[in-house]
Amino acid sequence: MRDSETHFSYDDEKFEAAFQAALQNKKKDHPSYIGGLKVASGHLFTPKSPIDSSIVFGTFQEPESGTAELAVEVALKNHPQWSKLSVRERAKYFESLLETVKAQRYRLAAMVLLSTGMTRQESVAEVDNLINTISSVCKNTKDGLKGKTGVWGIITSFNSPLASPIGHAVAAMAAGNTVVVMPSKYCPVPVFMIYEMLEAIGLPAGVMNLIVDRKDCSYEQLANDPELEGIVISGSAEYLEEMIFLMVDDELKVLNELKGMNPIIVHRPGDAKAAARDILESAFRYSGQGLFSTSKIIITAEDSNKIINALLEKVRELKIGDPADADTFSGPLISEESGKKFIKKTDEARGNILFGAKKVDNETTRNGLYFTPAIITGLDDDHDLMYMDSGLPILCIKTVQDFDSALQEIEETECGLSAGIISKDQRAVERFLSEADVMFKFVNESSASLKPAVYARAEAFLK
Repeated sequence: MRDSETHFSYDDEKFEAAFQAALQNKKKDHPSYIGGLKVASGHLFTPKSPIDSSIVFGTFQEPESGTAELAVEVALKNHPQWSKLSVRERAKYFESLLETVKAQRYRLAAMVLLSTGMTRQESVAEVDNLINTISSVCKNTKDGLKGKTGVWGIITSFNSPLASPIGHAVAAMAAGNTVVVMPSKYCPVPVFMIYEMLEAIGLPAGVMNLIVDRKDCSYEQLANDPELEGIVISGSAEYLEEMIFLMVDDELKVLNELKGMNPIIVHRPGDAKAAARDILESAFRYSGQGLFSTSKIIITAEDSNKIINALLEKVRELKIGDPADADTFSGPLISEESGKKFIKKTDEARGNILFGAKKVDNETTRNGLYFTPAIITGLDDDHDLMYMDSGLPILCIKTVQDFDSALQEIEETECGLSAGIISKDQRAVERFLSEADVMFKFVNESSASLKPAVYARAEAFLK
């Protein structure tokens, strides 16, 4: 936890009450919101809960071609009036949002659980991260901010379904921008809940515009819009990775928060069982789908056997099942596409699987995509699981000769946002901290200590 963050208590009874209420929510239609108006297309789709396919959240409107362009046009029209407000005037809206989110913390968390399959604790942590992000933006957005503002596109996936899209949107709006937000098609409801809160608070129409696209077409349309000042791309999905190669204007400011392998070096860890617990939490919380989930560990040869044995002992203790159960470690995959991808990738590595990659099939998991996480070793270096993040509960083990080789392996790995080390060797830790070229580094703890919404500062949204 960062020094500026607030730690909130957890009340299981309050969560349970909110969860039961969420199950009884009336299903409704969710249109696109552009300029404060509801925009329908007549083409509907119905997201289903990954924990149970019989749970639905009402219908969403598939945007027609040109909807993204319209949203940018409307946001641009409303930008001058919004940007002319003082920083203090803009901040008041988000201070009000902050109080509303705090008051509805468990209601939001319950919907995060139903929408994504995060466990109770993970869902509450996602809301708490949003609370800390909004609080930080409100405290640190000062008068005297200088820089060009305009319209920002914010495109996020399911890896952080609430804190990332809304955290970035709040920071962008606090700086004086108007925004077009496109949350994940798999779990859009929490973002729509925040939009309704902002609407009730009285945020001027057109400052925040909201679209969700089942076919992913609108994301590229938004990213290529010449009227944008900047764009945030956050999460893991094929369409997000493809955006890195889009032919965008050189003047467009791009903030990438793409998931990578978030690898961990294990070298002279001291307590092998404690190291195994941190590794498993890093790799398999939220079924390996979190923004900072670890897909690869690099173990020096002297520690390999004891760490692998500890991992195999501890992983058998993990409960994979209904995330609404208080003792569940991890829930389902987010979608049928993810389930098929998991099966394909683990089948291709079947001879190297030390543990897992099996369907969890019981009375409570039958209508969801539940799998035991996979631990894999001995893959060739050119196997895609060794250098390309899968965004799935797959952990690959690479054993190297010594610590120098481990640092070299980090350099050759698509780390993404972070990398970590588990070691009692202080000299090794110091070398890792000075030589690993990643934005975030974690030492002797799990990657769960890291938080999404990396760029959620008003200054980041100025040109």
